[in-house]
Amino acid sequence: MRGVRGGVRGRAGFTLIELLVVIAIIGVLMALIMPAVQMARESANRAQCQNNLKQLGLAAMEYHDSFNSFPAGWYCNENDPNCLGLPVGVAPGSQAYNYMWNGVSTCLFRNLEQGNLYNEMNIILPPMWPDNTTSVQRTMSFLSCPSNRKPNVVTLQTGPFPSPFDYTQTLPSMAVRYGPSDYRGNMAAGSDVNCNGSDPLNPTCIYFDNGITYRNSAVSIADISDGTSVTVMLGESIGAFGVTPRQGTWPDSPSCCVRTDQVRTMNKPNNINGLLYYNYWSSKHPGAVNFARCDGSIQTAKESINKIVLVKMMTRAGGEAVSTEDMK
Repeated sequence: MRGVRGGVRGRAGFTLIELLVVIAIIGVLMALIMPAVQMARESANRAQCQNNLKQLGLAAMEYHDSFNSFPAGWYCNENDPNCLGLPVGVAPGSQAYNYMWNGVSTCLFRNLEQGNLYNEMNIILPPMWPDNTTSVQRTMSFLSCPSNRKPNVVTLQTGPFPSPFDYTQTLPSMAVRYGPSDYRGNMAAGSDVNCNGSDPLNPTCIYFDNGITYRNSAVSIADISDGTSVTVMLGESIGAFGVTPRQGTWPDSPSCCVRTDQVRTMNKPNNINGLLYYNYWSSKHPGAVNFARCDGSIQTAKESINKIVLVKMMTRAGGEAVSTEDMK
C-alpha cells in the first residue's frame, strides 16, 4: 500500500502586488465611469426641473383661463404703507412685507392638484400666523429642483411686521418654518435710461411692473404684445436674501419674483455694500438656468447669455425683436 505523503498542500492565492494592481485598475475604471454617471444624473435632474417648470407654466395658463390674468407676485392692501415692497432704508433681509403671501406659487395650488393645501391655508392672515404655521411648512416636489439639494423647510426669523388688521400696530418677530421653492416669477426688467440720476440702482430708474408677476398685477395674454413665446413667465432662482446662500420659500412674498437688470449676472450673487444677495436667476445646472415662457414652453438659457437679450426676454411690451438664437 502506497504511503501518504505528509505535510499540508499549499493553496494558490493573490500576492500583495497583484491585489494592489487590481485595486488600481478598479480605481481607474471608476474615475472614467463617474463623470458619465454624474452627467446622466444631471441630465435626469435637469429634465425633472424642466418638468416642474412645465407644470407651473401650464397651471398658470389654467389660472389665466379662469381669471383672465396670470397670478400676481404678491397681493396687499393699497392702504398698507409696506404694500409697495421694500421700504426705504430697510435692508432686504429684514423687509417688512415678508408677512404677505407669495402669489406666484400659492395661487396655482388648485391648478396643481393641491386644493386641499390651498383650503388649509388662511390667506386672510399672514403666512407666519399661528393658523398657518402647519400648512406653510409643507414641501412640494414640483417646487424643488433635484439638482439643488434635498428640499428642507427653511427656518426664518421674521418681523417685526404690521398687523393685518391695523397697520399702525406692529407685531413682534417670531421664528417660522417655510417650505422651499426654487422658482420665481418674472417681475420686471431693465432701467429707465431717461431717469434722473446716474446710479443704475436708483429706485427712480428701476422698473418694477413691466414683467408678468408683480404687486397686485393682473397681466393677461393680451397685455403681452412682445409675444408669449418669447416672454418669460418664471424661472429658476435657488437663493434668497442673506450673507450666505439660502433656499427661497413658497409662502412669503420676498421669494415671489425676480427683477432682471443688466448690472447682474445669472448664477452670481449681487454685492451691495459688501453683502451678498442670491435672489437672482440661478440654478445648480452647470452654466445654465431653466425658464418657462408665457405660452407654457420651456427654455434653457446659458449664464453667458447677452444681458441685453435677457432683459428683452423679461419685458412683456418692450417692442424688441428677439430671435431664438439670441435667447440661447
